[in-house]
Amino acid sequence: MKRFNWLLIGSVILILDMVLLVGCGVSQSDYEALQADYDELDANYEAVEAELAEIKEVYPPKDFPSLTALNDWLLENDVSEKPATTYADDWYGRALEVQEDALRDGYIVSADYDYDPAEEIYVVWCITIINGRVFFWDPETDEVFEDSLIGTVK
Repeated sequence: MKRFNWLLIGSVILILDMVLLVGCGVSQSDYEALQADYDELDANYEAVEAELAEIKEVYPPKDFPSLTALNDWLLENDVSEKPATTYADDWYGRALEVQEDALRDGYIVSADYDYDPAEEIYVVWCITIINGRVFFWDPETDEVFEDSLIGTVK
């Protein structure tokens, strides 16, 4: 019986060795090609993961946490440093630039304009909400005002 056990154990070891030597039927070149594909996919995954982390920093966009944060952001934003515009459509375009820049940084800013037909005057504003209050400014000057006529909006 001992002899049979040794024979059985020896046969199992021999079969395992043969399986390991033969491998799983994949040639070395196929294995290397698959490994290269894996490495490329892994690199792509890491790049996408980094991009997603950047998006999560600014999405979903939010209100400015304070007037100081808004003023600091406006100091960094260069739209108001451009030469003054002559026409309302260019002025509104500046407000849209501020809006786009804010969104890219994860903040909500709206662009608005008013037209007074009696005076034939346009006025362009950027608007944001801070602690539920409405704040507005001319995108060419960055001087921020609180709208005291409207109460807390959110």
